[in-house]
Formats: sequence, structure tokens, C-alpha cells
Amino acid sequence: MHQLALVPRLLRSRPLNKGLRYFYRHTRPKADRHNETLWPFVNVRRDRSDRLAGCDLLGVRGPATVALDHLPRGIDGDAHLILSGPSVAQIDYAQCRMSTVMGVNGSIALRARHPALRFHYYAMLDAGFVKSRRDLVAEVLAQDLVLFVTPEVYRWIALLFDHRSVRCRIALFEEVHQRAQRPRPQPQELEAQLGGDQELVLFDAHHPMHAHGFSLNPARGLFGGGTVAYTSLQFLAWLGARTVYLHGLDLSATAGPRFYERTGAQLATALDRQFAGHIEPAFRQAGKLLRAREIQVYNLSLLSRLGDDVFEKRHWSCLLQAPSQVLTSPES
Repeated sequence: MHQLALVPRLLRSRPLNKGLRYFYRHTRPKADRHNETLWPFVNVRRDRSDRLAGCDLLGVRGPATVALDHLPRGIDGDAHLILSGPSVAQIDYAQCRMSTVMGVNGSIALRARHPALRFHYYAMLDAGFVKSRRDLVAEVLAQDLVLFVTPEVYRWIALLFDHRSVRCRIALFEEVHQRAQRPRPQPQELEAQLGGDQELVLFDAHHPMHAHGFSLNPARGLFGGGTVAYTSLQFLAWLGARTVYLHGLDLSATAGPRFYERTGAQLATALDRQFAGHIEPAFRQAGKLLRAREIQVYNLSLLSRLGDDVFEKRHWSCLLQAPSQVLTSPES
């Protein structure tokens, strides 16, 4: 094997990554702790407004990226955010009328049963998923869609996949309260920065887990809400969706494995631990903001832990279309 081919293999080494994180954690201030998975592998580039503009990677070439500001906006019709809760398996997508579809993590697995289902947007912020489910990530990368990722996820995509095989467009994003290669701001600093900001709407800077807020301009950053669903909702609002349907927003690990997983083989989740104190309050505040902006959000998971007062619940049959319009796969 050529020496250069060994570099990505070495950079994927679990002992190496673990050792470097340990070193970083004990040689940097606590405010920099969130950058431990990036050092020394990722160097972010920023524009004149200090917005995330790109990533340079150590020892590997990553796929090309597109700036968020350069993406076309203006969603035509309703938007559908397909998540991973077990209730997704109850939906017959062959009968659903959907114009714009966004997926997260393993949503792409639906195409095994519904080949005609097309995703236009996708989001991943969990590098653990990229490393554990390379089969599903490879399918996402092969699609004609826009994939939103964090610098850490981008790094692992570059390490695990040949950039020449990537068909999708990749756009980088970061979270407001923990920007890449920037120290985490104190709550009072965040309040001073964002007080009265019309694009980065701050709900609670002093929340014990993460600052709560909602971004109406992801190019400037997004707020974490304890789940990729919250991240994706911010993207869809920015892209211009006026009506959003949430599929599989069950938000309960005890409800069963994700729709694409088998019992006993599912990836770990912090949903139950973070729901009451972090996830539910973030969605509740976001619901108020979106209603004030006349953006309608419907939750298609009737058993979702989010109450009907956060997002109105509807049965998935509200998406049924006339028989003559039912999607069929190429094989049918």
C-alpha cells in the first residue's frame, strides 16, 4: 500500500483520536472544550463577517462545499421533515403527496421500501452516526440533494468516503453557542451579542445545557435543541417553508428503536435524559416564534412526547393524494 494511503487510515485510529482529545481537554480552557474533536485535524475558514466559509483538513481531501448564502431559497409548497422515530414505519409514503422533503441521519433507509421517495435536503450533526452507519451515509452522499453538516461530520465524511464518489452538495454550519475554533461565550456575552437580533433570536442564554434560541439565518449559525430535528426545522424556516410537516418526531427512546434499526442494535440516544429540561422547552419557544411568523408546523406523530399545544398533531393520512397521483417505483 502506498504511504499516502495510510494517512486517512491513521487519522481514523480510535486510540489516536482518544489520546489527542484527552491532551486537548487538559491543555485548553474549559470554554474551548467543544473543539476537542476538531483539533488538530480541522482548520476552519471564515469570511469577512466571521461566518463559517469552509474547512481545511489534515491529511485528507474532503468533498467540495457550497456556502449557505449561495443556496437557492424559496420552497415551493409544503415541506416535510422525515425523522427517525418508529412511527415513521406506519406511514405509507407511496400514497403521500409531498413536494419538498428533508431527511436526517437514517431517514434515507425509507428508500428501500419506497424507491420513488426523493430527498431534497438532509442534515447530519452526529459524527458517531457517520462512523457507525456508513451504509446509510453512502446512500445519502450518492443523492442529488443538499446535505447540511458540522465541521466534525464533514471531517469524518472525508476520512471514510472518496470525495470523487460524492454527488450531493455539502454545506457547512455551526452552532451559535459553540462556534468552531472559537471559545464558548458566557451567557452574559451571548446576551450582549444577540440582544434584539432579528435573525438569531435568543430565548434563554442562561439555560444550564445550551443556550436556547432559533436561527432565521443559518449562515450566521444555528441553535442546538438537543436533537437534529430542531436543527432541521431552523433550516426549513430559512429556506422559506410556510407549512412544515414533522414525520417521526416521537422523541422517546422507550417507544422502540428508530424505524431503520433492530431491537438490541440501536445507537445510543440522549432523548429521554434531555427531553424535559432541554428539548421540550426549545421546541415550545420555537413553536411560538414560528406561529408569530405565520409558519404552520404540524406533528404527524400522534404519540409524540411534544404536546399538541407545541405543534398541532395530525394523522399522516392528511397527506393522502388521489389514486391517479400515487407515486410508483420504477419497478412497478
